[in-house]
Amino acid sequence: MSDNHNQLYPWIDKNGITSYHTKGHSFYDGSTELIVSEHAPEPQLSIIGILRVGEQGIVSCSVQHTCFSAPPTLTLKGLPGIDQNMDSLVSEGIWERKIIQTWTVEEEHQNVSCAVNYPAGQSAERSIPLNAECSISPLNISSTSDEFLEGYDSKVTCTALYTCHKNTPTLTWNYGSVAASTNTEKVPGETQWKTISILSFKSSPSDNGRSVTCFAKFKGGQTQEVSIRLRVKRNILNRGWSFTAPSTITGLKGSCLIIPCKFSYKNSQPNDLQVMWYLYQINGFPAVFKQGGNVISKFDGRTSLIGSVVEQNCSLKIERLEMSHNHDRLYPWIDKNAITSYHTVGHSFYDGSTELIVSEHVPEPELNIIGTPRVGEQGTVSCSVRHACIFAPPTVTLNGIPGKDRITDTLVSDGIWERRVEQVWEVKEAHQSVACTVSYSGGQKATKEIPLNVECPFQEITMNEPPGELTEGMAKNVTCSVIFKCRKNTPSIIWNYNNMQSSLNTKQTPNNTYTIVSNLTFIPSLSDDGKLLTCTAQFISGEFSTSATLTVKQYERDPFENYTTSALPADVPLRFSALTRSCVVIPCSFQYKEDEPMTRGIWSKKSGDIVFHNGQSYVIDHFKGRTKMLGNLNEGNCSLEIDDIKPFDNGPFCFYAEKGHETHTFNNSCVFIIMKASPEKPLMTPVPKEVDAGSTITVSCSVTHTCSSHPPVFSWSVSHLTSEVSEIMMSRGTWQTTSTITFIVTEGDGVRNLTCNAIFWRNREQAHTVSLNVKGSLMYQFTSAAPVAFPVSFVALIIITLAAVFAVFIWRKRKHTDESLKPPPRPEKRRSLWDRLSRRYTDDRDRPPRPEKRRSIWSRFSRKEEDRMAWQHERKPRQSFWSRFSRRQDCTANISVAYTKNSSNVTCGAVSKPRCPSPKDNRRRPSPFNPENQLYGNL
Repeated sequence: MSDNHNQLYPWIDKNGITSYHTKGHSFYDGSTELIVSEHAPEPQLSIIGILRVGEQGIVSCSVQHTCFSAPPTLTLKGLPGIDQNMDSLVSEGIWERKIIQTWTVEEEHQNVSCAVNYPAGQSAERSIPLNAECSISPLNISSTSDEFLEGYDSKVTCTALYTCHKNTPTLTWNYGSVAASTNTEKVPGETQWKTISILSFKSSPSDNGRSVTCFAKFKGGQTQEVSIRLRVKRNILNRGWSFTAPSTITGLKGSCLIIPCKFSYKNSQPNDLQVMWYLYQINGFPAVFKQGGNVISKFDGRTSLIGSVVEQNCSLKIERLEMSHNHDRLYPWIDKNAITSYHTVGHSFYDGSTELIVSEHVPEPELNIIGTPRVGEQGTVSCSVRHACIFAPPTVTLNGIPGKDRITDTLVSDGIWERRVEQVWEVKEAHQSVACTVSYSGGQKATKEIPLNVECPFQEITMNEPPGELTEGMAKNVTCSVIFKCRKNTPSIIWNYNNMQSSLNTKQTPNNTYTIVSNLTFIPSLSDDGKLLTCTAQFISGEFSTSATLTVKQYERDPFENYTTSALPADVPLRFSALTRSCVVIPCSFQYKEDEPMTRGIWSKKSGDIVFHNGQSYVIDHFKGRTKMLGNLNEGNCSLEIDDIKPFDNGPFCFYAEKGHETHTFNNSCVFIIMKASPEKPLMTPVPKEVDAGSTITVSCSVTHTCSSHPPVFSWSVSHLTSEVSEIMMSRGTWQTTSTITFIVTEGDGVRNLTCNAIFWRNREQAHTVSLNVKGSLMYQFTSAAPVAFPVSFVALIIITLAAVFAVFIWRKRKHTDESLKPPPRPEKRRSLWDRLSRRYTDDRDRPPRPEKRRSIWSRFSRKEEDRMAWQHERKPRQSFWSRFSRRQDCTANISVAYTKNSSNVTCGAVSKPRCPSPKDNRRRPSPFNPENQLYGNL
């Protein structure tokens, strides 16, 4: 301890330090101080890394000292193993002695100590805990085989390794209620423990691909799990691959077919694999494809492999299919060795085979119209067909529409492709149908055609010029139009006032559309006020309408219209009705002085346009040839006839006269014409609702009109015995014409129609129909008319004879009877009113023959011809009942009478062969007023 804090310094010279002077040098700065301690320092003890039970642990202990020649001694206590001592210089004069020891950690919470002993006898020691961790290895799951055989016992083992017994886990499985055995033991020769759980079960096809999971829950709270996927082997034992292929595939004779196939290997895929295909048989393995090997004759040269083994593609292509291939079943083999190199106990290969279905008939293509084709728009048509050979697909062609095909090929299922052709075109009216033709490489063809059912778009019907406010009797043009795109779809435009005159015009526009315009000349009446005027376009697909509400006001005359400065009055109706396209006679009279008669009568419009004048050159073109004066000016009659009345001929029309060069006007000489679009419906006198066959009925039918110069004529739907026409004046200028007929109800039960048809001038018609319920037959009439005292046998004979005669009559009368519901032919032109009112006959004219009275129903069945001459107004005495059934002819000659126009000669001709009249002769008698048989001249 006396050396403590001594300062020592060196001197390096051959002479001692005293040989030199030391003035100005203290030697302190270069001296070394000695520090002497009495206590030994503790060693440095440390654990290198993390200690884990069962693993290698490293402990080091070190101490620094200053005497290399006599270093201290280090000793580790508490650990097995051999010490490794190391000495190293750590700084100037300081050495370090270190001891390192490696051992296997076995237990938790061990202590280790390190002691240091110095040569002088001092010593020191240090101790630290080891605190080793328990380690748990990952769970391990294993099976006796990589593949599980269907129906055989299989085992899956789950092993847990851990270093501390206190961490013993609980092992469980996810495999339902299957029992598992568990065992825990120390690993022999190791510092580890293990717990093993074994799951035993029989694999089934449903287990293929299923995951089996082992769960471990350690006491320390840690959890682990591990899974294995089951591969249940149903094919050849010890095979290391599996494949997928369709169970069936369909091909066409003469074409090709591809069986799609994919395979996979359980482990790493060998490099020397080969793909082979075999034909399924109960015995033997005939090859249909083998590289460099023999192939059975029916598939020789027809099979090839698609894809490569590297891509795990085992697809087989078969060309030029034959019907002998139908129902063959093929399956693949993927291995470097042939299938015969393996045993096939319990394996039939049937489940994995693909059945070939070969058809001789081509499938019809699927032809569809996408959307609804409309003229002027884009239409789309698609045609598709499915096939099994993408390398030689069928050719699909669309016909019937213009455009460019767009072809797409799509895989729709295993081995089945769809070729689709789609075409877009501009739809036109002429495109009626589309056809799709599919042609296969084997020469087969199939065609399908469907109608396009092209829709023809059209716009809504439009009433271009609504009628607005109307005045009764004054025509107004109203137009309706529809724009459409198809000529074939040209609509019919119908007005709800179908008795009005209308015109129709269709024109094509530059943009390939059509416009149809209907122009209605509408003539309103006061009864139309508030009603709808409806225009309907009738298309093939339906009808569409538009309407306008009618507003009709009464015609109001200008109070000064008929006033002139003249003192002479005229008698002309203020307003007068007329039927369009017919004629009208406007009554007119005026006062005049006897000594100063008028020389010329003139009718004109208020505008001054001449409507009637003796000189046609004065008359405006619209009225030329359509007007004439019917009255005698010298008698003060100025009545005017206007023929073929037009809808806009309303007037007012005014009368004035000329005397020489003087013009005379009249007060109240103007008339306004109220137009009527259709004639009035005839009025028929009541008839019984039920009548007996053979009964006689008299009925009248009458109509009013304003065309006295050409009154209406009548036609009836029945043949009549008598007919009479009468005419009376209802009011000034308005007449009523009545037709009265007497007819016999024809035989036969049932409902018959009786129709009266009034035909106005220029073929304007109106009809009235009533129904008659006819009861009783011809036999009923006969038995009613026959005497009660007739013997029964004689009555039967007469009935048979009458039936034969009636059969002949029915045969000749059949058409007339069947058409009894139809109106008879239109009668000939009637005489003028003046002709019929006059009782005077000129010297060169004879009276017309009186129409012959219609024979009774009994006389119409007789073969005997009555000698009668209608022009003598004589009637032969009625035959007896028996003579009417006699076959004897009482006449010796038939006399025909004819009149020649403008002649008083009568020509009689004798016909040598007697003839019995036909019932048809009485259907229609020529009118004596027919112009071709005119007896009277104009009045």
